[in-house]
Amino acid sequence: MSLQAPTSDAELLDLLRIAGPLSVSELAHAMEVTATAVRQRLVRLLDQKALQRETIRHGRGRPRDLYSLTEMGLQRTDSNFLDPALTFWEEIRQSSDQELRRETLRRIARALASVYADQSQDKMPAEQRASLAKLLNQRADP
Repeated sequence: MSLQAPTSDAELLDLLRIAGPLSVSELAHAMEVTATAVRQRLVRLLDQKALQRETIRHGRGRPRDLYSLTEMGLQRTDSNFLDPALTFWEEIRQSSDQELRRETLRRIARALASVYADQSQDKMPAEQRASLAKLLNQRADP
């Protein structure tokens, strides 16, 4: 997965939405900044209750802190598409015009296929489904 270095809090939150819980060093590497710069941003976002920290202990040595989004943090990302998508889907399901439903779903399927076509170059249908599943898991979309 290719990620651009975040330059704002919103982009950092989106990085955590996509990549899941990350440590300071992982965030610093992804953002191409120092760990100190990451910690400053994390303190601010923790104060705003956009993030939560989980401490993981592995026997001896220093514990590892992982940062992830809170519900408030998730609301600040670009993932606020779920409600409109669910509403749209419900409207399609309730349509009494079967041909309209079929054509709408066909068009949506074609559009999604073209979006993912360049990312899934496999030839066999099973390989294409596996590639698509992998892509969707990487996006971490609900």
